[in-house]
Amino acid sequence: MATNDDKPEDGRAGGPARSKPRSSDRPFDMWLHKQLHAMYDEIASEPLPDDLLNLIDKDAASDKKRGASEEPPKK
Repeated sequence: MATNDDKPEDGRAGGPARSKPRSSDRPFDMWLHKQLHAMYDEIASEPLPDDLLNLIDKDAASDKKRGASEEPPKK
């Protein structure tokens, strides 16, 4: 597996989404956190494809037409 020294690389998002491990975390939790960031930070920081952005914009526009002030469905 790739190693991660918790330093953001060029092109990676090193913002608030990454939290420092708390001293109360168990060693496995700290290892898992580190490994998941090593595997997926680069992918998560990639820009969204234009097709997906267009779908999101289209959905937002249709919500405005329907009246976005309606309450969201309850779970």
